[in-house]
Amino acid sequence: MRGKALLRGLAAAMLLLALPARPEAAGAAEDQLERVVILTRHGIRAAMSTPEELGRWTAEAWPAFAVPPGHLTAHGFQAASLFGAYYREHYRALGLLPTGDCAAAQVHANLPQRTVETGRALAEQLLPGCPARVDTVSTKADPLFDPVPAGATHLDPDLALAAVRGRIGDATAWTAAHADTVEALQRLLLNCAPAECHAQAQPGGRLASHRLLTDVPSSLDRGQGEDWLRLQSPLATASGLTESLIMAYADGAPLTSLLGGRVNADALNRAGAAHAADLDARLRTPYIARVGAGPLARHLVDLLAGDGPAVTVLVGHDGTLLLLAGLLRLDWVLPGYQPDQVPPGAALVLERWRRADGQTVIRTRFTAQSLDQLRALAPLTEAQPPLSTPVFIPGCSEAGLAMDCPLEQLRRLVADATRGE
Repeated sequence: MRGKALLRGLAAAMLLLALPARPEAAGAAEDQLERVVILTRHGIRAAMSTPEELGRWTAEAWPAFAVPPGHLTAHGFQAASLFGAYYREHYRALGLLPTGDCAAAQVHANLPQRTVETGRALAEQLLPGCPARVDTVSTKADPLFDPVPAGATHLDPDLALAAVRGRIGDATAWTAAHADTVEALQRLLLNCAPAECHAQAQPGGRLASHRLLTDVPSSLDRGQGEDWLRLQSPLATASGLTESLIMAYADGAPLTSLLGGRVNADALNRAGAAHAADLDARLRTPYIARVGAGPLARHLVDLLAGDGPAVTVLVGHDGTLLLLAGLLRLDWVLPGYQPDQVPPGAALVLERWRRADGQTVIRTRFTAQSLDQLRALAPLTEAQPPLSTPVFIPGCSEAGLAMDCPLEQLRRLVADATRGE
């Protein structure tokens, strides 16, 4: 009986952790929400490669998107709009975003079409009846999202190569450590076991014109220019294919057109391990994260400490969130996704609260629509919310369900983390 009671208690605690942070969740009804900064990834986009290029790795033809490679899809715009409407209702209930106040929120996006259009979808819903304004920079690179090309930071390619090599070792060993993940994805793509796939890929075989993930060579070298790192491996190739599959599924492609019906949310969750491992090596490596997220981290602190619009949305990429996570050592897990995965439209939400004791604290959570919410364009409400989990900030967050991080401590933490960048 005691064991069952303990399990019931643990289940109740996990349910509380899954809910967005609210005053009652922190046990202080008088706490006051003052400001919110939402750092979000763009919504569902078309694959970065053509169906013909992707089809070299799959037994079946690849479905085509209705927009150019990398662009936000119409379905993705609708999914982002649903998230924007949820943010509006959620924060209006907490005293922000009053009806008719067009200065209550601002949206700043990186330059690609998919980020700007995601920003427009969010702006339309956050401030209905107001001009859907999305701010962007007038230069070729935004220092918040691309600080190295913008000249805001400097990356030493030799040091970056050493930092990645120090984490993953020899690229061949790194590939071998993830062999099960690669083989599972190849089975999904080609519908055959590794030995069978290899035999069928020989001249005259069913897969003679196809490529095998397991045949991709592994290497890790210094790159040139903006392509500062060349990491080639079956895992890196699997990463891009997995993300393209996720986008097609989330965009509502008919299941029969996705690898003959073999694709579902569970299969994509397992396949997501390749993408998560690849981006972890490229983006969460501490040196790279410090160079890539330093200006953004300082800007976030300034926004949280300032007196501007009550809600600020910054629209970037999965790499934007992962670089910041690498810098501040943030982690999260949502049901149906891999640890630290950043699905389309996912966001780190940072809220400034004035506690009843007078302390100003930051409460952070990671939130995302599930793959099936994205695919079905499911409306988001307090009764049927997006996935959400509190995020602990090492060196700042306190004990407790809300994981309060004192604002001034966060400022010192970011200053220390970016010193020398």
